Amino acid sequence: MSMFKRGGGRSSDAPGVTGPARIARPGAEVTAGVRAGDVAVINRPDLDGDDAAELVKLRVAAVINVAPSTTGSFPSVGPEMLAEAGIPLVDQVGDGVVTRLRSGDLVRVHEGKIFRDGVLVASGISRDGAQAAADYSEASSDLTTRLDTMAVNASDHLRREHAMLLDGVRVPRLTTRLKGRAVIVVSDSFDAAADLKSLKRFVLDRDPVLVGAGKGADLILAAGYKPDVVVGGVDGFSAAVLDRSREVVVTTASGQIQTPERLEKHQKDVVRFVADGEDADLAILLADANGASVIVHAGAAPTLSEFLGQSPGLVGPAFVVRLRSAAKLVDAKVVGHLTTGRITLWPIAFLVLSGLVALGVALSLTSAGGDVTGWVSDQFGDLVSWIEGLRS
Repeated sequence: MSMFKRGGGRSSDAPGVTGPARIARPGAEVTAGVRAGDVAVINRPDLDGDDAAELVKLRVAAVINVAPSTTGSFPSVGPEMLAEAGIPLVDQVGDGVVTRLRSGDLVRVHEGKIFRDGVLVASGISRDGAQAAADYSEASSDLTTRLDTMAVNASDHLRREHAMLLDGVRVPRLTTRLKGRAVIVVSDSFDAAADLKSLKRFVLDRDPVLVGAGKGADLILAAGYKPDVVVGGVDGFSAAVLDRSREVVVTTASGQIQTPERLEKHQKDVVRFVADGEDADLAILLADANGASVIVHAGAAPTLSEFLGQSPGLVGPAFVVRLRSAAKLVDAKVVGHLTTGRITLWPIAFLVLSGLVALGVALSLTSAGGDVTGWVSDQFGDLVSWIEGLRS
């Protein structure tokens, strides 16, 4: 076991593992700033194998996880990997440890307790190899059960709704043109607002059809856009959405529209979508059946664990819809990653300036140079504005 003192002092005789605490910033890699012998303080529910492997490679002294390293919703191999490497793991210490410790503080970890200068600052659950293996086995069994349930629900949903799912029966045709166009479906779930923000460049470049699924339409408005189509129950639409959306699709299992007076008040003609299901699933199905070339989902479950962690009755139909639209459907995080790369301006600026210098020299040697100087100056100003526009 590692024993460290700040400044290279003598080792402590107190039991446990001692080292400088290194706190991972929210959203950063668990190994950011971490060195051998550090006590890594992380916040990773369901610690995965990749993060654990990096911590093992760095030879950290111990790992303190603010969150549960195994929630039970998904088999996490991270705790077992740490145990096999002989690295102590203290689980579920809570967010308070981040406020009570600073990176660089010398801490001692012993039997699930964290001490600084001999004072207990936090405590959690110590995960040894046997406990990690038991947690993994239990989570694996639970995952198998959920997968079986999803398969049964998906099969039942496909059997009942095969005409709509396979042939598009009862899926309405919209007046808004979707055929051959990119569509962004925004649902009010997971990281939808952040997803939509990451699509700013994609929206500017592609002019996609913006479809709000239920409360997702409010996120479109909050981002400064106008929903082209909104899909959901009448009661799920805010007054602002009804005022500003171009086309309203009301989903109803019975065919009857509840509180139609709200639509009359906003003078909205509506399209009925007689179907039962989640707003996001029906919006994706609607976009697919209306010929969208690509469907970007903002607010999709970021991991398989979170997708399967939803209500068992919803996961099966959601899986079927995504299976049908698989050739077109893509997560907003992927699109955002591909379209937010910044353009490096130095090569462009260098080429432009080189060309202008050459042009200037040529003009200075001709009698027409004076007549053209003003025009060149104007064009240069326009060019600078264009380059600056590339940075937005």
